[in-house]
Amino acid sequence: MPDQHVLYQYDTCPFCARVRYFLEAEGIDIPMKDTMRDPVAFRELLMGGGRATVPCLRIEDDAGGVRWLYESNDIVEYLAERRRQASPISR
Repeated sequence: MPDQHVLYQYDTCPFCARVRYFLEAEGIDIPMKDTMRDPVAFRELLMGGGRATVPCLRIEDDAGGVRWLYESNDIVEYLAERRRQASPISR
């Protein structure tokens, strides 16, 4: 089973937009939780990741381990690397 991902974000956050644009451009579908509109999502982020900062990618591995990845550039880099590993380009 591959890792499970959830993106904690909100619509007007420019850093969140950077991640959403990347996801759209790459055709990656990840569940998203809006921390401004959903108080439960906000609490999940704060309790799980330890910070209320968005964007934050919750990564759950197949063994049940969870890590929280902050910073839009780090999230994009992580997802791009996962994409490269899943679909190597043959020459």
